[in-house]
Amino acid sequence: MGSPLIAISAARQTVDTAFGPMPSTVQNVAYANGVLAAGGRPAILPSTADIPEDLLEGFDGLLLTGGGDIDPRLYGEDPIETVYDVCEIRDDFEIELYNQALLRGMPILATCRGMQLINVIRGGNLIQEVSPNRGHWQDGPSHEPWHSVQLEPGSELARIANQASIPVNSYHHQGLGRIGKGLRVVGREGDVVEAIEADDANLIGVQWHPEHMFEIHAAQKALFVDLVEKANAHAQSQQPRQEQFL
Repeated sequence: MGSPLIAISAARQTVDTAFGPMPSTVQNVAYANGVLAAGGRPAILPSTADIPEDLLEGFDGLLLTGGGDIDPRLYGEDPIETVYDVCEIRDDFEIELYNQALLRGMPILATCRGMQLINVIRGGNLIQEVSPNRGHWQDGPSHEPWHSVQLEPGSELARIANQASIPVNSYHHQGLGRIGKGLRVVGREGDVVEAIEADDANLIGVQWHPEHMFEIHAAQKALFVDLVEKANAHAQSQQPRQEQFL
């Protein structure tokens, strides 16, 4: 049996090509590198308008990534002027990714936008603009920590990080508001929600970007290692049992 296959979501952007402007799949390779470093096989999935029913067939884990903002209409609000890069096709595609992963019992790691999307799917909402003076958009290199997140004692995330707080980078202008059904807050910076887990899913959601920090910070790499290990266990659980004959 090979190493587990991890589905990685991606942005959909119009890119200038030899054929003119074309809808394209765009994703930072750092996510794939994080999965590779943890022993998994990464596969970046394009956000398509037509969504296959067997979207995650053959996959063992899901990584929901960062990017532009989620359409506020999904949580019953009109967008304010700072909302940017909304893509309804990506929203719809990643909602289906999440739902199929949940049905299959697959492990999910969700970063930044990915964590926010899960909160919205579960009936929560977002703060459309975290006050700029809160300092949640750093001006230093992305591999360097910007602030620390206090982790909930006894949480899965605290176990993974093996520490009570974790230094993180910070690139978000939105945040979680009302918490969605079945979700638990397991990490905060002040009153800003920085990490969640679920009562009914194999899920870790973080507001920061571990893909830019895993090469230097062991606790960030541990997030990818945990995803791959859980994906491997999930893959093994799906293997048909072979009867043994004497």
